[in-house]
Amino acid sequence: MNEDFISCWNEILVPKWFRFRHLLAGNGAIHSAIAYPWYAFRPGERVLDIGCGCGETCLDIARRVTPSGEVVGLDCTEAFVRTAREDAVRDGCAQVRYEQGDAQTHPLPPEYFDAVFSRFGVMFFESVVMALRNARRALKPDGRLCLIVWRTIQDNPCWGSAKEIALRHLPPPGDQARTCGPGPFSMADEETDRAMLKAAGFDRVEMFRRVDAEICIGTDVEEAIDYQMLVGPAGEIVREAGEEGGRKLERIRADLGAMLAEFQRADGSVWMPSSTWAIMARKTQD
Repeated sequence: MNEDFISCWNEILVPKWFRFRHLLAGNGAIHSAIAYPWYAFRPGERVLDIGCGCGETCLDIARRVTPSGEVVGLDCTEAFVRTAREDAVRDGCAQVRYEQGDAQTHPLPPEYFDAVFSRFGVMFFESVVMALRNARRALKPDGRLCLIVWRTIQDNPCWGSAKEIALRHLPPPGDQARTCGPGPFSMADEETDRAMLKAAGFDRVEMFRRVDAEICIGTDVEEAIDYQMLVGPAGEIVREAGEEGGRKLERIRADLGAMLAEFQRADGSVWMPSSTWAIMARKTQD
């Protein structure tokens, strides 16, 4: 149930997210900076940001819609919303406000927004279609849906390489593993995504672009290892393996360190390839 996924975010992921916020937000910013010109947010527009996290994207979009526009950030995680509100006050973005709730069912004003945006948010919903239907109702006629989602883990060595190393030592997590939703790669397949968009009422898909970029996964190798073990799929494998995961942890970290060192830059930071889809669909008349 989606309530279980929301509980997982609030209870498990929040401390890890704040520890690595500089990496998670920074990596997302690399992909959204490429996509923003395609989405063409304009002064005076009203934009809904689904799964906004700590609100970095809301502040980005607020600068584009200017004080004459409005940005509403929606997220299910209390600590993220609280932090986002504090940051908006600090930055003086009066045109930004935040609401806490599940995008699948959260009440939204009908035909209010010019655009709905989500960066790395919708992949975790129990029902993407339900969330997108809710978003569609909130869009004005001809309003646009703008999504950034991860492509396959094979297209993302920044996550996949560490997972492969962990699987050399441990079995994959079982069906009963506790998760925070379907997972970051649940929207990796273009055909599946187009089917979900159509089921949600978005018949007019205007853009489906692949974006490849190197992202920073650590300011040094040790941080990169911690990042993979605490946030990435490699860490889930170790965690779900229980005592056996603990026994193999040192060997896994050593193998990770050797692999990650190959991607170190002159300043010591670790950068690896990543790949996303930038998607835009339009709400047509019912």
